[in-house]
Amino acid sequence: MTKLLNIFGVVFIACILSGACTSPPSKSVGPKFTGRVLLLNGDPAMGANLSELTVAGDGYNLAPATTDLVFDAAASPDQTQLVYATESEIKLRDLRSGEGKSIIKEKGFCLAWAPDGNHFSYKQKPATKDGGTPSDWKLFVSDLNGKTKLIWEAKETESSDCGHWISPDRLVFDRFVGVKTGGGSAKPNTTTILTIGDPLKLRDMPKKWTIESVCPKGNNAFVRAADQSQVLVAKNIDHFETIDPSTGPCSECRFVGYAAQSCVPFFTEQPTSTTTELFSLNPTNWQKQRPAAITWTFSPAAKMLIKSSARLMVVGDVPDKLLLIDTQTGDVTPFFSKAALPVIKSPVPVAWIEN
Repeated sequence: MTKLLNIFGVVFIACILSGACTSPPSKSVGPKFTGRVLLLNGDPAMGANLSELTVAGDGYNLAPATTDLVFDAAASPDQTQLVYATESEIKLRDLRSGEGKSIIKEKGFCLAWAPDGNHFSYKQKPATKDGGTPSDWKLFVSDLNGKTKLIWEAKETESSDCGHWISPDRLVFDRFVGVKTGGGSAKPNTTTILTIGDPLKLRDMPKKWTIESVCPKGNNAFVRAADQSQVLVAKNIDHFETIDPSTGPCSECRFVGYAAQSCVPFFTEQPTSTTTELFSLNPTNWQKQRPAAITWTFSPAAKMLIKSSARLMVVGDVPDKLLLIDTQTGDVTPFFSKAALPVIKSPVPVAWIEN
């Protein structure tokens, strides 16, 4: 008996040392998607479909969310409301109930939410007068019931970007051609700060940088130098006129967005032929967090939407890529296999409705 026990002990120890007794490693199942994502499917310039992505059994379902063609869409800072522009009106959709309503009976673009989520801005495309001359463009602010206020009107020779909210009552936008305003003259290539009140106040400054994005839940932003050389950190934008951005997180990187409902910023490094490095910054000390190597490269047109937990990211890319990515491990899972690929084109994720 003792001899048998000794033999068993030797075999057991050898088994452990060789690894033969251990369980086979579990197969990685990749990141798991939960909740719902609304995305634009198609070219917004020509009118895209607003679609909803959901879990369906062991796969995913992509279904129309509206019958309208959509030209622009923006989710509120808390991801509970969606404002979107159709051919003839601007609509508001409750992302919790799915209910929608028309609030403005005109076409708009450059939709952008104020940080408080109680109002948004939009631009009105210049109409073409007789003879083919475009009219003035206009910038409006609207509440969620469609009560609008004209806050800026420019001459037909001026162009500008869409603008960014830096507080509940202030917008910043670049102007690329100087025009006369209020008896004065704005210099070409200026940055304008517009304070919404009664009366409206505006201040023109020399254009030093362009805003990449403003955190909707804080007062920091990322800006790019006027020569387009580097992304810089603007840690405090309470006084945008005097901000002095810090050194950027990297010399050749792309800012891809904040995690939803947070100020955790994400960037991609200059990719190799097969790999892209993704990293985030700690918004408390702005230190670079451990990067994830993604065995995938993205086009400059790729649009990324990061979950508020900052763990998962949905990426839409040309011509028909829709991916789920684990931002910590770099694991990539296509939502649809080629055999089961629905009709998608340059998908743009716009809102993540989490469980």
